[in-house]
Amino acid sequence: MQDNFSWRPGAPLPGIERHTLRKLDVLRDYLDVYFDTVVSDPRLDCLNITLVDGFAGGGAYQNGDEIADGSPLVLLHAVERARERLNRNRKKPLEINARFFFIDDKKNHIDALYERLHHEGFSPQIGREITVIKGKFSEELPDILTSIKAVQRAGRSIFVLDQFGYTDVPMESIRLIFSQLERPEVLLTFAIDGVLNYLQKDSSTLERYRQFGIDDQFIAEWNTNKHDEALGRLVTQRTLMANIQSGSGADYFTPFMLWSPTDSRWMMFAHLSRHQAARDKMLGVHWQAQNSFRHIGRGSLFSLGFDTRLFEAKDALFNFAAHDRQKMIKELLDEVPREISMHMIERQLPVEYFLRKIGNRTAATNKDLFSAIKELALSREIEVISKKGTSKRIGSRIEITDRLVLPLQGTFFPLN
Repeated sequence: MQDNFSWRPGAPLPGIERHTLRKLDVLRDYLDVYFDTVVSDPRLDCLNITLVDGFAGGGAYQNGDEIADGSPLVLLHAVERARERLNRNRKKPLEINARFFFIDDKKNHIDALYERLHHEGFSPQIGREITVIKGKFSEELPDILTSIKAVQRAGRSIFVLDQFGYTDVPMESIRLIFSQLERPEVLLTFAIDGVLNYLQKDSSTLERYRQFGIDDQFIAEWNTNKHDEALGRLVTQRTLMANIQSGSGADYFTPFMLWSPTDSRWMMFAHLSRHQAARDKMLGVHWQAQNSFRHIGRGSLFSLGFDTRLFEAKDALFNFAAHDRQKMIKELLDEVPREISMHMIERQLPVEYFLRKIGNRTAATNKDLFSAIKELALSREIEVISKKGTSKRIGSRIEITDRLVLPLQGTFFPLN
């Protein structure tokens, strides 16, 4: 595998591919949603945040006759937009104290990035809010984490780790982020097809593969399934995703797939976080962009791991299109009652707990799930109790602070 992107100061910018544009669009849209969400409280007057780009490149691409922002400028401009947008009708001014770390291990890329930052008017911030580092992300990470913890109690941060392959961001680095910080989020690019294409019989002995849960059994199943280029590869990708999620230290893992026609392979673009609300917001961005999840089976409730039943069913791929949402909503009405019943303790279930339990197993947003719960309340299969402890009127809006209660005599879906 060779990196398609190369920057040099004073040289023409590298062209941008469609899948990279889409990835940057998702990043841009998510940052807008992120800032709108974390400062929704009008009483908040200050937000401290660190944004880390572990593979910054030269900062921009050529997109036809136009110049497209690379990830460093997407981050910088997102903060600028947030400052302007969120203070527009605000009585109490909001201060966003944002620090940026831009890292790349190629000198030409660093020099080109400096050039781009000067061109875009960010020179005064370099050495202050902006730190540019020539080095390897995994080696620089401990010092960056120390710097974040020194000035941010909650460690609110976003790490954009747009590696080209799959070895430049060790699982150890991701675990370190989630073990050291309280409120980090990671956006990870991972060449999932690259891993599978290079697997050999003895790969399970190499740490570069073992860190992703690849053992002899994984390789044996891959060798059995890989001849089915469509389904076999997808099922193995799911297992690899499940291994990455379990080894990352993140509670929530939202993977999406992007096709690179230049390399003829699928790339995984995954969002990792500690909080269900963050996953919900990212799901909303992908629904809006109608990105491809390439999930086989239901979009309502599923598991990422290997499931031989997928070979028997050969269900259609799930994408974020209107017909997928319609099908998903219908499935939720069948599946949510059983899930609620499974997780109830003494006939009660906090909505927040329910969302946590199914957080990694659905393409449904909280709004979709609340809609299903509301339908169940309308049919009197469950009762909704407010945080004040009073029964809510049927048809009322569902809140994350509500509790679900089984009526003494209802028609709730049985466990068996």
